[in-house]
Amino acid sequence: MKRFVMQALKTPMFLVFIAIVLIYGIAALGQPAAVNRYAIVTAIGIDKANDGENEIEVSLLTFTPVANVNYTEKYKVVSAKGRAVSEALDYAGLRLGREVGLSHVNILVLNIDLLDEDIGHYLDYFSRNKVLAGTTKVVVTDKSAKDFLSVVEKMDSDSSIKINEVLSYNKEYVYATDSSLESFFKGYFGPTKVSLVPLLSIIKDETGVGVSASGSDDSGQSSSGSGQTEGEIVNNGDTLVFKEGKRVLMLDGLDMKIIQLIKGDFKTGSFVLENYSDDIFTNAELGFEMLENKIHYKVVYENNIPIFMVESELTMELAEIENQGVVVEKNVEFMKFTDQMKNAVILKIKNLMAEGIELMRDNQIDLIDFYTIMHNSDPKAFSKFLSSLENEEDYLSQMVFKINVNIFTR
Repeated sequence: MKRFVMQALKTPMFLVFIAIVLIYGIAALGQPAAVNRYAIVTAIGIDKANDGENEIEVSLLTFTPVANVNYTEKYKVVSAKGRAVSEALDYAGLRLGREVGLSHVNILVLNIDLLDEDIGHYLDYFSRNKVLAGTTKVVVTDKSAKDFLSVVEKMDSDSSIKINEVLSYNKEYVYATDSSLESFFKGYFGPTKVSLVPLLSIIKDETGVGVSASGSDDSGQSSSGSGQTEGEIVNNGDTLVFKEGKRVLMLDGLDMKIIQLIKGDFKTGSFVLENYSDDIFTNAELGFEMLENKIHYKVVYENNIPIFMVESELTMELAEIENQGVVVEKNVEFMKFTDQMKNAVILKIKNLMAEGIELMRDNQIDLIDFYTIMHNSDPKAFSKFLSSLENEEDYLSQMVFKINVNIFTR
């Protein structure tokens, strides 16, 4: 043992380790546990304040880990008002009796009443916070953000489904989109100045993608102070379009499906071909599953006009057939996906993509970021094209689009 100690004392790194333990280790043992110092916040909601003194009301979804056999998490919604986000958070910390820690925040909820002005004003504090992750989700709700968090509180407490998991999964579908602090400000400060934020609602309905919950604590009283909040958080694909932080348009699920077909930012989804007729079917409705999607862009210039080529490669599977109101009883997986079916699907997808381009042209919103794609392809030619326009923001109307769709089957 003596030999081991003498050998260790001759090792410089061992002496450094001993010094670190003495300086920091003993002091750390005397400090209170971090869970007793910080309020762990997983979601933040922002509403307009109803009084003339304060501008906003901030609601925090906090949780306290309870040490027992099952290790439960006790959630609570706490709200505070202030003239700015930072002030409201300070007041919320006073109510909690702890410092507000934001490192665990995974979702920011904005009330739709805030959208009459630049929402970048409300998100600025969070974008500058070094602890908050850039991947934090941003959503808008047409209800009170406080009530929204009350429903999330019950979901996260009693359900194996978490709201963050719902949002992450939904973005893979063709009709839904995803937004984070990083993606919002990337569009906000980018050349197109366009950002997309999903709109979620609390309704008693069976449509859309939703999770039911009843927002009350164990005593039966809502911790938000707004009474019992029952409902279903639903994502129907409704998406708000912001330009320079201000709301300019709302897209419904069908509009988003059209835009996503051009953008290619999805992994799966469904597609329905209506009124299809051939030698076998008359005015049939064919349902397909999208199994894989690949999108390719290419830009060439002719006479100083950009020709933007969009090539889509979709892998699809015939999943359901309804012929003249009657579901075909044969095994669909054994039915042939004919060339005539493929051509009908290709024609419909091309028409939908053309509708999406017209929607962007009419509203002068570049939802795909064609601007960056063209600039990166040939900066000199693109700059020359822009300088020839009377209104550079109306570049979409002066472009030529060519769409090609390839369908692959399984």
